[in-house]
Amino acid sequence: MNSQQLLRLHAVLSTLALVFLFTTGASDAPKSAVFDKITVRQIDVVDSVDRVRVQLAGEYGPRRTDLSGLLFHNEDGNEAGGLVYSGKKDENGVINAGAILTFDQYGEDQIMSIQYAHRGDVKRTGMTISDRPDEMGEILAAFYRAFAAAKTPEEQARLRKEVLPTIPREELPASRLYFGRTQDNASTINLYDPQGRVRLKMEVNEDGVPRIEFFDAQGESIKKISIE
Repeated sequence: MNSQQLLRLHAVLSTLALVFLFTTGASDAPKSAVFDKITVRQIDVVDSVDRVRVQLAGEYGPRRTDLSGLLFHNEDGNEAGGLVYSGKKDENGVINAGAILTFDQYGEDQIMSIQYAHRGDVKRTGMTISDRPDEMGEILAAFYRAFAAAKTPEEQARLRKEVLPTIPREELPASRLYFGRTQDNASTINLYDPQGRVRLKMEVNEDGVPRIEFFDAQGESIKKISIE
């Protein structure tokens, strides 16, 4: 066997060895690793059957490029909640910031959330619990799609004005409980009926004055209890 034949034989054997290592040794690859630092735009955490269950990202495009945080998914691949943040100052130094932790109803949007919102000098923090239909109606689903695709705040405002009033009340989400700090610097607890109408409000206003107020089904105040 001459030298050229030996080289060919060596190349074939080397190739076979590599194939063997890749096909039989892959299961022996390290199951964990330690890094001092990782720079990445998004990490998808999957379960044992490779379904994405958690997304950790620096931004969520294309509609959520201002948000970073965690999104959670259920076994059927639907978004089930999340913890996301945003925040910046504009060229005039005006703050626009927020954070929200949400818990979604199956196949629907959030039914519980803890939220912080900060726009200029106006701040609001609190927790909201809501009711939602078991299935989203087509009109509301179309509204959400159009609202997400809207390019300007004016277009979003137009959709709220023109489309929301056409959606039957029973197809809309309804707030049931809110407690927190309002944009008027008051501490408040609001209780709502199944149609989302506030019926009882307990509040300590920015001057430190406590008050309890009751409302009828039309939203009219029917009784107040205050130390003023």
